[in-house]
Amino acid sequence: MPFAKIYIVRHGETQQNKESVIQGQLDTQLNQTGIEQARLVADSLRSVRFDVAYSSDLVRAVKTAEIILEHQTDVEIRREEALRERFLGSLQGTKIGAGIQPRVARRDDETVERQEVFSARAVQWWKKAILQRTRALPQRETAYNVLVTSHGGWIMTLLRTLVYSGKARCAEGVELGACLNTSVSIIEVELGHEVPMIVQFGDVGHLLSVEQGSEVVKKNADEVV
Repeated sequence: MPFAKIYIVRHGETQQNKESVIQGQLDTQLNQTGIEQARLVADSLRSVRFDVAYSSDLVRAVKTAEIILEHQTDVEIRREEALRERFLGSLQGTKIGAGIQPRVARRDDETVERQEVFSARAVQWWKKAILQRTRALPQRETAYNVLVTSHGGWIMTLLRTLVYSGKARCAEGVELGACLNTSVSIIEVELGHEVPMIVQFGDVGHLLSVEQGSEVVKKNADEVV
């Protein structure tokens, strides 16, 4: 049994997601579909007793965490700026379209958070919050369950960086693909020097079980960027 299981959940849909508007660190809110998505993922996680909860301090991520924890009111949500999406500068608030990717990639565009800085921010948070704080918890017979709500770009950046650097590995059959709204990824963490294992990535089974599934799992602008 792992020492801790880290449940990383992307926030629910926003109106900007639906309209293919790039959000980055704009503080947008869940739309009605996003609220329903959060309720569905909350139902799917109802049997998990969370010990610790972290969220990006942006409203869409915090609201998703609050809905997931509606029945666990004793769990405090720690709002952390380090869990924010990549800052996309002058691209924020614009619609996805031709010419966006070169603007993101341009290293001379000082309005966009550089990828290496973004990656370092995500990994530093992981080291501090999970490898240090979580592993410092007292040992017990059952695994600690940690909830993390963040954003598609942040989640993909963290997991890819951990895997490519050898600081985490994917379990057999697990691949890093699309990170859709309210998708759930699970990482198992052991004590000592064992490499954390990604045992589930981007699961949206809770959305596919409803009639509107094909709509609520649609990709959006932030993933493309």
